[in-house]
Amino acid sequence: MRRLTIMICCFFLLVMAGCKQKSNSGISAKQQEAATTLTDQYHRADSLYKIGFIDSSAFNAFIASAIEFAEQNPKADIAPDMLYKAGIGSMILAKSSMTREDIAKYAKQALKIFYDFQEKYPEHENAKYCYYQRGIIYDDILGDYTSAEDQYRDFINRNPDDSLTIQLKDYLELLGKSESQVEEMLNLN
Repeated sequence: MRRLTIMICCFFLLVMAGCKQKSNSGISAKQQEAATTLTDQYHRADSLYKIGFIDSSAFNAFIASAIEFAEQNPKADIAPDMLYKAGIGSMILAKSSMTREDIAKYAKQALKIFYDFQEKYPEHENAKYCYYQRGIIYDDILGDYTSAEDQYRDFINRNPDDSLTIQLKDYLELLGKSESQVEEMLNLN
């Protein structure tokens, strides 16, 4: 009986050690603490955004931390996801900014993040969507329809089987058109 108890205890300790090692994904306690802080920053900014409030200081803190974390811990499991979310956060700040300078600053930051993302994580599932996100930045935020079309076409050409491709092909016919032009094309007048 005693031997069985010892074996169960040893098994339990091995399982617990394995779980702890797996949850940390091979990163140090300091890196784990930084990852936890980063996740908390993201949740704070995102939760406020979901209820319709854009806290620019929360988004800026998250974006800066995500960029720094990805630079210092590029192989950490959460680094690609947080970097991608930082790009989305920059887009949100650009879209909600009131001055041309801030719009340009955040749009440029988002573009850089999405280019960096594709360079650092070319095999990540979100890498292909960086073309789409840049297209949105050029289209919806900067009004640069030529650059937007280039990004959308890059997405279409590289991902012909993606469900977003069909929508983008249709959307390209409307890109840069005024509301009245779209209505006329759709025969809504």
